[in-house]
Amino acid sequence: MKSAIALLLFQAACATGFSQNLSLKGTPFHRADLEVRWSAPTNALPSEIRVYRLLPNRFSPQIISNLVAMCSFTENDKVQDDTNRLAFQSADKSRRLGILFPLGSIEYEAQQHYGPTNLVQDVPTEARALHLATNLFPRLGIRLEDIEKQEGGTPNLHVFDSETMYFVNHTTITNIEFRGVRFRRAVDGALFVGAGVGGNCEIRFGDHGRISKLSVSWRNLQLHKQCAAVSPETLVKRVREGKAVQGMLLMGTDPIDWKTVKSVTITAAKLCYNAGGPFDPADWLMPFAALWTTVDTGHGKIDVEIDCPIIEETKPSKRPIRHER
Repeated sequence: MKSAIALLLFQAACATGFSQNLSLKGTPFHRADLEVRWSAPTNALPSEIRVYRLLPNRFSPQIISNLVAMCSFTENDKVQDDTNRLAFQSADKSRRLGILFPLGSIEYEAQQHYGPTNLVQDVPTEARALHLATNLFPRLGIRLEDIEKQEGGTPNLHVFDSETMYFVNHTTITNIEFRGVRFRRAVDGALFVGAGVGGNCEIRFGDHGRISKLSVSWRNLQLHKQCAAVSPETLVKRVREGKAVQGMLLMGTDPIDWKTVKSVTITAAKLCYNAGGPFDPADWLMPFAALWTTVDTGHGKIDVEIDCPIIEETKPSKRPIRHER
């Protein structure tokens, strides 16, 4: 049912044009007299930006064959096969693999129940989990160069786990049920924002290193045009003009009263691309400037992200030869 709703929303989004997909999510504010200082490097953002269209990903027969094998299914386990979706399910319904082509999503999960007398065995170490995950990337059609990078250029792969504690006969039994690897997609070196609709991925390894969960979101991209980016001075102006939005605050932080804010200092800036959300997937990959700022509220200072449109609409765009990736 959720997949069907997501598919309908995706189709509705595709009916809109690029210009209608340029709204940023966040809290709007407007202060024409706001003092905004640019303290980030002046070359933090590129002078030109590529605009991409987001397309379905049907995945190649080889990738689908790899998924079926990786998740221990056979053709006899197939329960759905149509234009938009391919699904497999084990006979006992404890394992299911779903591939949704319009959103380029792959979801696999094995429902297993563990306890103090049925502990998970041989969960991979952090190093082993990283090795297993990176070995799977080519089989999923994922290139290392398309993954977000850390400082220094290495892929930003986050390892995490789930530890469960049982109390039996006054004794504590600790068991790690899985160890996983999370990573995010990048486009032209810029972070791909869009949970579940094109860039967030997770692989979990459980008992004896077997895959217990796989969540991949990887739509195809079609290069549409190349645009000029605005200058830092124009970004500052757009913040004052109410064309930017405030990001989320840390839990427990009081809301910012923008009418009484004394100043905003932009300490860092980064190009990002927005692919929409799980219930409103975009059909265009929207570039924006993520500005890390320190806001002086008059009662203290708060660090908050401010997102701002970055395309310079007054300059003509370049129409390159379209290609998909």
